[in-house]
Formats: sequence, structure tokens, C-alpha cells
Amino acid sequence: MNPEILRFLQELDVALIPIANGQRLDLYHLGRSALVWRYQATFSTKDIDVVQMRTSLEEKAHELFGQGSAMAKELGLYLDLVPDGLPPLPGGFRGRSSEVGGNWQVIRLWELEVHDLAVTKLKAFRPQDRQDLRFLCDQGVLQADNLRQSLEKAWIWSTAKDGNDNRDAAFTNLEIVIDYLQGRSATL
Repeated sequence: MNPEILRFLQELDVALIPIANGQRLDLYHLGRSALVWRYQATFSTKDIDVVQMRTSLEEKAHELFGQGSAMAKELGLYLDLVPDGLPPLPGGFRGRSSEVGGNWQVIRLWELEVHDLAVTKLKAFRPQDRQDLRFLCDQGVLQADNLRQSLEKAWIWSTAKDGNDNRDAAFTNLEIVIDYLQGRSATL
């Protein structure tokens, strides 16, 4: 549990209490900050990526803690809403996520199942994504079959024969990760 992220979540929760009107704000945590939070990765991050759910309370949270806000400047972190189709996320990811316990009154933090989290890195496959995937492989938390299943759930509306460049790239990148994971390649 990272102290900077914990402070950010506590401040967010306190700010939302007077405007929540009994609502809860589900935050499905992804991105590099999820690795810092869950696995104590020593990477630096400036944002807390969460899956965008398009609720009014979420919009208010983003207004108060999003990039450029006074609270983001004060805390050195900002809330970043990520559309679920952007990474893309595997279908049913919410049901596989685990709620993180905390003393929050409004927010509920959810950790994505690790293979679902890893899949969000396969489409873009930027150097930072590769580093994150290497970290997860080295932690011993990924299994090739589960990773493949999660990626297939992320692309349920597209198949290899459709010629979707993004899908094809994600599956090509999956093979690179599996080669590294299974020791057939020393680099990722």
C-alpha cells in the first residue's frame, strides 16, 4: 500500500462525503498506479487511473481531483478516467475484481484481477507497458493461459479474420509476453 496513493484516496473520500448523498463511488484501479499500490512497485506515477463509469459522482470527483485541479497539484497525483474500451478491458472484469478494504465512506476501491490488469497493457505496448508487464511476469503472478483468456474476453467482438489492427497487435504482443513468461525470451 503506497502512502501517497492512500492519502490521495483518503482526501478524495473526504471531499466527496458532503456531495455523495448516500451514493458510493466504485473505482476500478488500473494502470501503473495499480502496480505501485498492489505490488509496491517502485515505478513513479503521476495519475491514479480508474475505469470510467460515467456517473455524476465520478464526474464531480474528476472535477475536484483531475489533472490540473488544485487538489491534484497539492497531492502530486491526479484522477484519470480511462474509458473501458480504450485499453480495452476484458468483458466481466468487474466480477473478477476484488474490493480493497479501507475506511472510506464514499469510495470503494477495486483491484482488477491480475490477468485483466495485464491485458490493459497489450494494445498500446509502449515501453512503460512492457516494463509493467515484465514486472508482473517477474512477480510470478501471471499464467499464459489465463492471460490469453483475458485477452480473448477483451476482444469478444473481433476475431483474427476481421483484420482489426489493434486486436492483431494485442495478440502479437501477447505472444511476446508469453515467450518472456515461459523463458523463451530474455527480453520483453
